[in-house]
Amino acid sequence: MSKRLTKDDKLVLLKNMCRSFSKEQIEHLERLENVDARYKCAQRYLREINEGERGIRKRALELYKQYSEILEGLECIDNKLWTDEKKIRAFSDKLDAYCDKCVKLVEDNNRRHLERLKRQRLLRQKEYEAEQAKYDKEIAELEEKLR
Repeated sequence: MSKRLTKDDKLVLLKNMCRSFSKEQIEHLERLENVDARYKCAQRYLREINEGERGIRKRALELYKQYSEILEGLECIDNKLWTDEKKIRAFSDKLDAYCDKCVKLVEDNNRRHLERLKRQRLLRQKEYEAEQAKYDKEIAELEEKLR
């Protein structure tokens, strides 16, 4: 059976836990008056930090594996080490998928840029027409006065 932590034990543990917290997290903990609530909140912060780091490490490992396979494949093709047609075709398909992603990304960027340019043009055209109307009104008033 585990021993229940006393308030003093929790305060000591809190002091140790706070080393990995941000300034905002520490300030939030200090605002909590209840030691039990402060301790549970600190545990939650630690759990969130660890899960976040684990997720980042996992994603980095996936990217490392993916890119190392690509670099290894390029090296094998450059040095003509591969003779298995299935292996070469599978690698080619992987590269084609990246090419398709690149083409789609460029098209999406161009489409967004075109839409932005059209909006700017329409806005400038409206501003121009408003200014033109103002000048037309002044001209009409002056011509009326000169008659």
